Amino acid sequence: MKKRSEGSRKMAELRWRAEEIAQGKELLLQERQEAMSPRDMRQTLHELRVNQIELEMQNEELSRVQGELDLARARYFDLYDLAPVGYCIVSNDGQILEANLTAVNLLGVSRASLVKQPITRFILNDDQDLYYLQRKRFLETGEPYACDLRMVKKDGSSFWAHLAATRAHDSPSASGPGEGFGSVSRVVLSDITERKEAEAWKAKLEVQLQQAQKLKTLGVLAGGVAHDFNNLLTVILGNANMALMVAGPEGDVAPYFEAIEKASLRAADLTQQLLAFAGNEKIVAKKVDINVVVNEIIQIITASVPGNIQIECELADALPFVAGDSTKIFQILLNLIVNALEAIPEGETGRITVRTGSEDLDEATINSGDWVVTPKPGRHVTLEMVDTGIGMTPEVAARAFEPFFTTKFTGRGLGLAAVIGILSSHHGGICLRSEPGMGAAFKILLPEASGRLQRA
Repeated sequence: MKKRSEGSRKMAELRWRAEEIAQGKELLLQERQEAMSPRDMRQTLHELRVNQIELEMQNEELSRVQGELDLARARYFDLYDLAPVGYCIVSNDGQILEANLTAVNLLGVSRASLVKQPITRFILNDDQDLYYLQRKRFLETGEPYACDLRMVKKDGSSFWAHLAATRAHDSPSASGPGEGFGSVSRVVLSDITERKEAEAWKAKLEVQLQQAQKLKTLGVLAGGVAHDFNNLLTVILGNANMALMVAGPEGDVAPYFEAIEKASLRAADLTQQLLAFAGNEKIVAKKVDINVVVNEIIQIITASVPGNIQIECELADALPFVAGDSTKIFQILLNLIVNALEAIPEGETGRITVRTGSEDLDEATINSGDWVVTPKPGRHVTLEMVDTGIGMTPEVAARAFEPFFTTKFTGRGLGLAAVIGILSSHHGGICLRSEPGMGAAFKILLPEASGRLQRA
């Protein structure tokens, strides 16, 4: 209460002094008016009017400048805060000191949650070493740097960003206000996820194109060799049969001619597989029930499957017919099952799963697949062969369908190569997914049969 009374007393004194000064000025003005002549009064009024006009003009100029400042501030907001890229001011210790709205939206956080946070908090852990390396060089040399890395949003999702940084000598340092200006950095963030996805898609298409061109070249070569070799085998078999007839089955040289005949027949079988790989075999397309073919081959092969390996079938009901040659489709399934059996180490427990189904393929679905043979859009019957074998490295998987390529000590390496040719002649498709220790999964697609074809 005492302090309040003292304050009131001081306010009263100030008010009294102000009134006294005002009264004194009024008296002084009256004295001047009494002492001034009419001419001096007119001159004084003129000067007052001129001063008033000047003040009004200055007020207009101030209003114009204020309007320009407001417009410049709005433009700054548009150019900086709403820029198509994110801008950040980052201190030398890596803290974000300032950020525009685009950077805030890119990272999915509020501006308050972004400022004073280390920028590495928003960089994917796997890419932080790249950032630290670039940042170290920047601090040592002062040279601008740029890098592509993955950043993390508040919700945990990541995106590809192009990060470019330069020194900003005109920005306040991170040490705090009142301590001058420091060499903090201006960081520009751009979302390049679409570009990265396009680059990955382009690289994927280039690999598929190279693989297709390589298989096509090998197919042409294999087809030519098979035809010529088949002609030679015809001569060898014919002469071996004639010699065997002349020598007689009991002759001393008969076993040699029989050996020539058996070897020639095996070679003829090899040429048939080469022709199948080349896609030169003619097929008579009929309606084929994939489920029937699967059941037939399972019945045939079950007796020779070791007890440690289990074969499971998951066959779809009311499956549409496919257009093709049942014998060739049987060969596809047989080759895939034999390949799966050989992928499971001897003596180890394993499982092979055969699945059938149907799928309507469009351009987008086809473009997103890793096809060895690319199918055409439309309705397809699908066949999947999944094993729990040793799996394949990316290098082995890339060569799995090449003729004569094999990772085994035995075999001719033509099983999967023949599958390529048969599927090409059936206008089907196939893709392979495999990782070391995770087994392999083959997915085959065959076009659905039309109503005009006969049933096999």
